[in-house]
Amino acid sequence: MRNRAIGICFIMFLMLFVQLTEVNAAPDVIDKHTEHNWQEYHTETSFIKTGTHEYKYWKNFMRHKRTCEIYQKLKTIVYYCDVHDHAKSETIHEGTVHSEKHD
Repeated sequence: MRNRAIGICFIMFLMLFVQLTEVNAAPDVIDKHTEHNWQEYHTETSFIKTGTHEYKYWKNFMRHKRTCEIYQKLKTIVYYCDVHDHAKSETIHEGTVHSEKHD
C-alpha cells in the first residue's frame, strides 16, 4: 500500500513539474514551380475475372459445351517524384483474356 502511494506521489510530481512543449519543424522550402522528377517506382500486372460464357464445339462428330472464363488484364504503374515527395499511379487496360481458345 505504501509503495502504491509513493508511486502516485511520484507521478503527480512529474505531472506538476514536467511540461510538454510543442516543437514545430521548419518545412522544407521547395519552389512550387520546380518541375516534377517522375520516376517509375513499381509495375504490377493483374487479371480480374469479369464473367463467363458457354461455347459449343464439335469433337468426334458430337457437339460439346464448355465454359470459358473472361479476364481483364490490367497494368498498374506507380511513379514517384523525389523532389516533391509525391506519388501518382496510372492503370492501363491491356486487353481481354479468355481461358479457352474458341471462335
